[in-house]
Amino acid sequence: MDHPITVDSDACTRCGICMEICPMGIIAQDGPDDLPRLVPGGEAVCSRCGHCEAVCPAGAVLALYPACGPQHLPGGSAAIAPADLAAYLRARRTVRRYREESVDRETVEALLDVVRFAPSGMNGQPVHWLVVHDPAEVRRLAGLAIAWMREASRAGHPMTDLFGVLVRTWDAGVDQICRGAPHLVVAHADAKDPMAYTDSIIALAWLEVAAPSFGLGTCWAGFFQMAASASPALLEALALPEGHAPQYAMALGYPAYRFPRVPGREPVRVTWR
Repeated sequence: MDHPITVDSDACTRCGICMEICPMGIIAQDGPDDLPRLVPGGEAVCSRCGHCEAVCPAGAVLALYPACGPQHLPGGSAAIAPADLAAYLRARRTVRRYREESVDRETVEALLDVVRFAPSGMNGQPVHWLVVHDPAEVRRLAGLAIAWMREASRAGHPMTDLFGVLVRTWDAGVDQICRGAPHLVVAHADAKDPMAYTDSIIALAWLEVAAPSFGLGTCWAGFFQMAASASPALLEALALPEGHAPQYAMALGYPAYRFPRVPGREPVRVTWR
């Protein structure tokens, strides 16, 4: 890989914080007056996490993201009061009824711009996004999922009983695959990447959490994902890049209803050692 970091010799104060915070231990400083440097072989194991860039008080360290450099946080932090965060997270709901109104592309792009900062193994950032923005195409894809369920049921799939319910409700005009959402977001990645599924789920969890701040609702599209993983017709219709596989999908749109209360949940279960 290319040299992952550069240090501005004029701006650097030689404080050594970048060396202390590096999770891979690949930044060294020979003496108090010397610039920080990568240890031999450091390029090969750098996780490109950006800690060195983010922590530098002088802004002297630049990591290898020339197209999208660092962003300064207002006030130097992104603190949220615990009570405010708790209220926001507790209000999260799975949305299964959507307004017909489409979400403009700029809003979806702004949402995904937040989600791109989700953590990933060794900062590999393997997740790519397919946004099915056309509601008619969302329904067509859901129909392909239903078609697979019909065939799978005839072949004795273990979930035949459930598939039968989904097929019957579809035939009655009710979409329980994408929940009638106007849009569908599919996280996809290299099928051979062992971290792709976990990293995609983390990114989609971020999307789900961030969506309400944009006035949007989401629903994990598990039935769709099940079909996309097994149906050649549906996989072909997704037209993902060569070698990529759908990791998981999420319905997206404006909620038809608001939820003024938070439902009860079991008390937290924790073991201390």
